[in-house]
Amino acid sequence: PELSKPMIDIPDQPRTMEAQDRSPVTLTIGENVTALTQTIITIQCNTSGVPTPTVTWKQDDLRIPRDDRYTVEDDGSLLIAGSREGDSANYTCTATSVAGKDSASSTVKIVGK
Repeated sequence: PELSKPMIDIPDQPRTMEAQDRSPVTLTIGENVTALTQTIITIQCNTSGVPTPTVTWKQDDLRIPRDDRYTVEDDGSLLIAGSREGDSANYTCTATSVAGKDSASSTVKIVGK
């Protein structure tokens, strides 16, 4: 198969979500969210390309902390469990393959109540 550059799907009209309670929140990379502390947040990073790109995540340009609260799922989504105010950051998903790379970001703001 012909190589194709990795692509990350981002919404045409990204929204900014404001969580009203502590129900789990799911957003797509490119969208932004303000959530309460102790919320489970999933940021989906849907990629395409040949070969299948490898997905990596950064928090404010730093590698995601090795912490049991952060999980990169098999589909490339980032799960933040038990969010804290210190998790407020810019999260960047990068898709990389031999054909190149693509990246997109979401801003997550965590507020206490």
